[in-house]
Amino acid sequence: MLPDLRYAIRTLLRTPAFTAIALLTIALGIGANTAVFSVVNGVLLRPLPFRDEAHIVRVWRPTADEPHGNHSAGDFLDIQRDNHTLAAIAGIRNDVFAVSAYRAQPVQLPGAWVTIDFFDVLGTPAANGRTFTRTQDGVGAGRFVVLSDSAARQVFGDDPGVAGRAIHLNAQPYTIVGVMPSGFQWPQGAQLWILSAKPVPPSPIEVKDVDPLSLRDVNYFEAIARIKPGVTLAEAQSDLHVVAANIRRAHAQSSGNRDIQLVPLREDIVGNVRDALLVLQGAVGVVLLIACVNVSSLLIARATGRRRELAIRSALGAGRLRLINQLLAESLVLGVTGGLLGLIAGSWLTTLLVTILPEGVPRAEAIALDRTVAMVTVVASLTTGALFGLLPAWQASRANAVTSIKDAGDRGTGRARGRTALVVLEVALTLVLLVAAGLLTNSFLRLQRVNPGFEPSHVTLATLNLPQTRYTTAARQTALYRRVLEGLSARTELQSVGVGFPGPLRGSNASATFFVEGRPVPSSRADKPFAHLGSVSGGYFSAMGIPLVSGRTFGSSDRENGPPVAIVSTALARKYWPGETAVGKHLRFEDNPKEPWFTVVGVVGDVRQLGLSQEPPPLLYLPYEQFALPFTNVFVRSTLPTSAVASLLRGQLASIDPDLPLVDVMTLQSVLDRSVDDPRFRTILIGLFALLALVLAAVGVYGLISYSVTQRTREIGIRVALGAQPRQVLAPVVREGIVLAASGIAIGLVGAFAITRVLATFLFGVGTTDPMTFGGVSALLVLVALLATYIPSRRALRVDPLSALRAE
Repeated sequence: MLPDLRYAIRTLLRTPAFTAIALLTIALGIGANTAVFSVVNGVLLRPLPFRDEAHIVRVWRPTADEPHGNHSAGDFLDIQRDNHTLAAIAGIRNDVFAVSAYRAQPVQLPGAWVTIDFFDVLGTPAANGRTFTRTQDGVGAGRFVVLSDSAARQVFGDDPGVAGRAIHLNAQPYTIVGVMPSGFQWPQGAQLWILSAKPVPPSPIEVKDVDPLSLRDVNYFEAIARIKPGVTLAEAQSDLHVVAANIRRAHAQSSGNRDIQLVPLREDIVGNVRDALLVLQGAVGVVLLIACVNVSSLLIARATGRRRELAIRSALGAGRLRLINQLLAESLVLGVTGGLLGLIAGSWLTTLLVTILPEGVPRAEAIALDRTVAMVTVVASLTTGALFGLLPAWQASRANAVTSIKDAGDRGTGRARGRTALVVLEVALTLVLLVAAGLLTNSFLRLQRVNPGFEPSHVTLATLNLPQTRYTTAARQTALYRRVLEGLSARTELQSVGVGFPGPLRGSNASATFFVEGRPVPSSRADKPFAHLGSVSGGYFSAMGIPLVSGRTFGSSDRENGPPVAIVSTALARKYWPGETAVGKHLRFEDNPKEPWFTVVGVVGDVRQLGLSQEPPPLLYLPYEQFALPFTNVFVRSTLPTSAVASLLRGQLASIDPDLPLVDVMTLQSVLDRSVDDPRFRTILIGLFALLALVLAAVGVYGLISYSVTQRTREIGIRVALGAQPRQVLAPVVREGIVLAASGIAIGLVGAFAITRVLATFLFGVGTTDPMTFGGVSALLVLVALLATYIPSRRALRVDPLSALRAE
């Protein structure tokens, strides 16, 4: 092969224009594939930083309304005690902490309260110091914390002797027992892990006169477990089904029909993004295939012009296999060189992709152009070279030596059936990508036109987390919120101010079942009315721009000792009081005569709390003073710049508690924009791939038509000499372009109808067989094909009959 490779390099250098176009086409295809595969490899393929990850599972308590249901303390302890297949199970509750050392200014870091078995479940040892163990720490043995590598560096710098030191979390002293390896951040984003003083994580809600460990109605934390060695997931799942059935029998009113579901940790982490990333990888793979087809088509055209050369070599004794080897050598040189250029472009594109990835993509820190990606790129380059070079080499090596040598002028008169088939395939693949891009674009535009249920303009919000070690009671928490609201409401430049949790389009982690006055008591929890809960102030609705449909909002009388009141969303009122006026109705959360009835005082508009693509859930709003939480969001409606509002918010909070940080200051419009980051990212990326494919297809059609015109120069010259009119000359050329496009469109439509079904989960308001999208894309391809035939058509009209005949 070495002489063939040297000759291939010299040959390619003699045709710089052809070589540059071919290398650019290959580099674009390889580079895009390298970048997307870097993301797929980092997120989906690289092993998790845990020991025997296949044995680690998430433990959920699903219901019809909550597929990822959380745990209550009582049920969790029953699961921990009664299972026979789990080596360990740990509870987890995410939180945010003010972290400081050496009396420095505290920084706000996300973390998690965990139970004693947390690190035993994950099996990852500390890089410095140790993790929690039952033998050394026990339950309630002390205040211990494990830091992430980034948190240790942020607080202590590069000091390696962190283990054993004291640190303050929410102004309370803790002892650092260890630092985790770099890259260990689970749950996603966690920077520190605090050992719970009880066998369950602490509750964010104050519970009076009840043992917190016996609670079964408050589901507030998540769980993770490790399956025993030798036990399969199916066996563990069967065991936990039995445990769930026992809990349901013993506590029917609280547990209802809740089951226990085990989900492999990897599936739980990446399951939500796997399909989207695989779709992107498939789309960019199609682009690479189109690039191969294009280069193959160019090589066929180039080989046609070299038929005399190949025929002479054949006449001098070169066998067919020898000719194929020579031509494949050129293809491999192009493939490898284009692959190296693509690897360089892929490195840059990978950095760009990581920058524009939507928030919340798991394992984004693991995305890199590593050895695995480089090896796959090299293999792809070699495969690409063989793929686009095999057909041209096979076709060119079939040249008849006698016929080709007799054919003077190196024009050749052979047919280009192989190249025509490639261009038809190219058009078909392009149509599939364009249809996918069209469907996603249509879906995204419809999603953006959805009314979220609130008015986002001129609203600034910020998150407020209260350390429960200092704000230990609901009264202290609500007192701080009240002072914040009173101070901000006195500012005339602020139109309206409110507090509320959870924030819009951030999901809802508070929910409850309830009883409706005058209705039969449901026999099980599954039959109880259900609603997502909100803890809000009266000004929340005006600050958010949520319309009041009937009744009133919360006022100064709706405090802790006042009559219990509630506001319901239109969806909830319609569901549980159809055809009636919800205002004045009563509900309560326990079937207990001692429990108070909440009076519905107002009905407000629906809010798409869980996402723009999901229908508004039933929402039940309670006054923040009657449903106190140690965390909330402050909402301010004002025409002032966001920076000015943020300054006012921080100043007001500092005047009340200087040690309390205000985090995540942003506009409500940015929250709305972030909620569609995922569909926007998919749409833009696949749209770019489709545009690149369209350009390549146009080049392919242009090249084939141009080649066809060149091959028919003599015929056109004779027809013009015999008096053919321009339309008679143009008709065959245009017809060929239309036939090419129509053939590719026909094949592509069949493929698109089959393949675009995988997009169903990503579409909103549009079907996978949307006729407008399919029709529009088909018309676009026909138009592009006609444009691609325009220049060759004009060349056909300019053929001089005398010159064409004189060349003979």
